[in-house]
Amino acid sequence: MAECVYTPEFEGVERSCPRPATDGRKRCPFHLEPAERDAAGVGPGVLRAAFVADLEADDPRRREYVGVAVRDLDLCELVVDGGDARRIAFRDLSVEGTLDLSGSVWRHPLDLEDARIGQLDAADAAFELDVTVRDSTIGSQDGPATALRLGRSTLERSLRVTAVKFTGGLAFPGCRIPGWLTFDDVDVAGRTHFSEASLGTAQFLQTRFGDTIEFSRATCDRLTFDGVGLATDARLDLSEGTYNRLRVFPGGALTCLLNEATVDGGQLGQPIGADARYDLTDATVGAIDLDCSVDTLDRYRLYRTRFEGFEFAAYRPVFRANRWKLHSYVGDPVEPNSIEGLEHTYLEACRGASTMGDAETASKFFVRELRFRRRRYATHARSADFGVVHRLEAAARWVTNGFLDFIAVYGERPHRPLLLALLVILTSALIYPATGGLAAGTGPVTYASDGVAALVDGLYFSMVTFATLGLGDVHPVGSVGRYVAATEGLTGAFLTAVFVFSLGRRVAR
Repeated sequence: MAECVYTPEFEGVERSCPRPATDGRKRCPFHLEPAERDAAGVGPGVLRAAFVADLEADDPRRREYVGVAVRDLDLCELVVDGGDARRIAFRDLSVEGTLDLSGSVWRHPLDLEDARIGQLDAADAAFELDVTVRDSTIGSQDGPATALRLGRSTLERSLRVTAVKFTGGLAFPGCRIPGWLTFDDVDVAGRTHFSEASLGTAQFLQTRFGDTIEFSRATCDRLTFDGVGLATDARLDLSEGTYNRLRVFPGGALTCLLNEATVDGGQLGQPIGADARYDLTDATVGAIDLDCSVDTLDRYRLYRTRFEGFEFAAYRPVFRANRWKLHSYVGDPVEPNSIEGLEHTYLEACRGASTMGDAETASKFFVRELRFRRRRYATHARSADFGVVHRLEAAARWVTNGFLDFIAVYGERPHRPLLLALLVILTSALIYPATGGLAAGTGPVTYASDGVAALVDGLYFSMVTFATLGLGDVHPVGSVGRYVAATEGLTGAFLTAVFVFSLGRRVAR
């Protein structure tokens, strides 16, 4: 049987086609002109059979397809196994419609180079060795909205996409790539779906996306976005995913959604001359690095965020300069703040800082938590949506919360009860000589009889009364003075207990 006379040229090298010519023609089915192919009745079925024959052939050159131009190429549901591991390559390939690899099993490495394909459909396929796509255009303006379909597929080794333009979207839902996934210098016009995908190491380098990238509920060991650019309204949606290491270095302005995601480590960076916004609502974060300063902390929304290994101490100067306020966010959050949510935010932050042994930071967040709790009590007390009993309980708790804040800032400021004690002692000392005086030896000590010197006895009696020593050598004469003394004694005992508690709590932190 005569061989195909077509001599394609690729990268300046002329090659001969090793395949047999079609009956009555000079070229093989892959290299026939469209009119010849129609006249000879060479359709998708014939091309499919020719591909299978190439797999069974002993000539390794028949695993390379150069200069092929067809309307559609249907290789779906095939088990591509030629008994060896030689690479199958399509170079200078033109498929006007669909290159259909769906449901197929490939036991050879696959190369697509300098290809122009209307749509590449590899859904439910299995690729046991490397797959490489480079210097190609996939998708068409008047074709399907999704240029590449790899839903529920498995690529055991790697998928490397370099210098490729996708004029539509990418669909990888449920895809499994335990090895490497690399996109380098790629343009994607449509939406990209990696929802529920399972990836090993995935990296997107200098890649531009015209629509949202969705990784919702995906799992990935290492995920990197370096120099990635998104259209103005597009988002990087990593919500509900699990990432052992996530590194984001945007090439421009970016909004990244990490709602309910789990990120064990990595870095969330900022571009030069623009801002990247990260919404970490309900996320669980570990040892991640935030590329933030005093002025850019509000680009990270830490709302109801759980911290498991986050290094709070490294950001203490930033938190302190922002008055320990975590929930500020310059972006448009998916969910607005609520009083309950803010209380929960600082509860989680306090727990995270305590776990890491950062006592100062934990103390600041604890105070913010209880102050938002007081606001919640006030909201419930005023709201007609609750019953009378609940509103009264909320009002009582609001009063108690405020009192504890005033007395010792919830036990976090030992100096507060000391200052209050000093105020009580001095105030009482001024009152005693003005309310009947103090009985001290010769007669009552009052401002009228002793002038300013009465303050000395007043201060002495105030101190022993506050400390509940009760020496008995001085006592108030009038009934008002006795009530003041009783009140001061009770207040002294209370403030002493509060001080001891606060000091012990402070030392224990």
